[in-house]
Amino acid sequence: MTLHAPIRRGLTAAAVVGAALLPFTACQAGVPTVTTAAATASPTDAPAPADPATDPATSAPATSPASSGPGTPVSAVTPTAAASTPPVGRGSGGQGSLTVAITSPVAVSGHVDTPVSCATTGVRYTASAASSVHNYAVSEVVRVAGYHGPATYPALVTVSVTAPDNIHYVATGVPTTAQITDTGGDVSFSATTSGGRTLAGSIVWDCAA
Repeated sequence: MTLHAPIRRGLTAAAVVGAALLPFTACQAGVPTVTTAAATASPTDAPAPADPATDPATSAPATSPASSGPGTPVSAVTPTAAASTPPVGRGSGGQGSLTVAITSPVAVSGHVDTPVSCATTGVRYTASAASSVHNYAVSEVVRVAGYHGPATYPALVTVSVTAPDNIHYVATGVPTTAQITDTGGDVSFSATTSGGRTLAGSIVWDCAA
């Protein structure tokens, strides 16, 4: 019994030392053990759902007033055309026109819109115009002395006609009778040109406004 007492004391001491070294050995392990706790979000920390009525990010996009939806008809605005004014000089007697009827040495007649100058200086009246009628260049100058208003007067008329082939006919200062009106006048004439041809016809003029 005396011999076994020291052995028990030795075993008891070894057990105490081993128990003391166990925690130290666990702390010296090569791979550390990491313990993580799962985060639990509190209901008070979660973001509130967006309100479509107040949140601009979730509200419906605004419709531009300049654009229309696919189902909205767009009416085109058509400007109202201004009422057109008939050109002056259309038809016999229109403002700024000549009505020509040449019977000799060529036959040419027609109505043309053209500036017609009508002037009164004292008791002298002068009407003059020039234009092209069916490719014939026609000009006239009518002079009246003793003018005192619309009436029939003795007059001197100069008429020139140039044909498309550049043949020129002119009668200068031919005595005739002219009818002068408030807006124009008319004259008939017949005279022999310098080339011995008869230049005859009539011209009605209407003064430009």
